[in-house]
Amino acid sequence: MGVKVKFIGAFRDAAGTKEAEVEGVKDIRDLFSALVKRFGERLKKEMFDPKTERLLDWVFVSLNGKTVRLPEDFDKSLKDGDVIVIYPPLAGG
Repeated sequence: MGVKVKFIGAFRDAAGTKEAEVEGVKDIRDLFSALVKRFGERLKKEMFDPKTERLLDWVFVSLNGKTVRLPEDFDKSLKDGDVIVIYPPLAGG
């Protein structure tokens, strides 16, 4: 068991899957690093500024249904069974 990651919108397209299981990560920073390593440059380009390598403003994350503030909460601890959703801004009308 590990952390379940769900990708929404452009992040799903970049990862090539809607869901993944990641093991051995201690916090969100580790998770993002593992995701880039696993899914490559296409996902990295969707999530990070190529010049500064900072997380882009339109990357939103929830942990077990609660919004995570990034980059402030990059060091938020993760445990087996946690569910992370990575999604773009949502609009409705």
